[in-house]
Amino acid sequence: MTIPVLPLTLVSSLERRLVTSVAEARSPFTGTAQIQDWGASWWEYQFEMAVTQGAKARRLSAFFASFGGLRGRFLFPDPSIMVPLGTGDPYVTEAQIAGASTLRTAGWGLGLQAGDFFQLGSAETTRLYQLVEDVVPVGSEATLTFVPPLRASVPVGTQLGLTAPSVLLRLTAPVPTVIGRADQHRFTISAREAL
Repeated sequence: MTIPVLPLTLVSSLERRLVTSVAEARSPFTGTAQIQDWGASWWEYQFEMAVTQGAKARRLSAFFASFGGLRGRFLFPDPSIMVPLGTGDPYVTEAQIAGASTLRTAGWGLGLQAGDFFQLGSAETTRLYQLVEDVVPVGSEATLTFVPPLRASVPVGTQLGLTAPSVLLRLTAPVPTVIGRADQHRFTISAREAL
């Protein structure tokens, strides 16, 4: 099954956030707090699409309608993510289980910095991760520390996607279309990582 890709040329602004499943229970008498961390986290996005008209607007409307509401999924190669140069072709050198936040890798040229992103998987297994520490290769090897934790086990030899890191998203609400004068369409999209 082919996963559709959001037309990036039409994204005028976006908001990205990592949501964690952490709850706080505060005593009304002492003010002390108990924090409960359920260990889950996911990416949420909100997009504003560029104003479109005519056939282009109808095509974009059909793109969102084709999802069937909250059922459909789409890939989003986040255009705000800077693509690093000279990083080599890194791959996983030690298998890792779901829930881990580090990966041992090799095949590096230059390293990456905290805040950079990478992708693991493809199509319906696409997952987006953000580095929390600089990656400084020793020779061609480096250990990555990132968020969110791995969603699935990662076998040896898995390639890291660095050229256009993507996230697999699902709509969280129907996509409203505001139609103004001169057939001007405005779309606002709210989505979360499809897990």
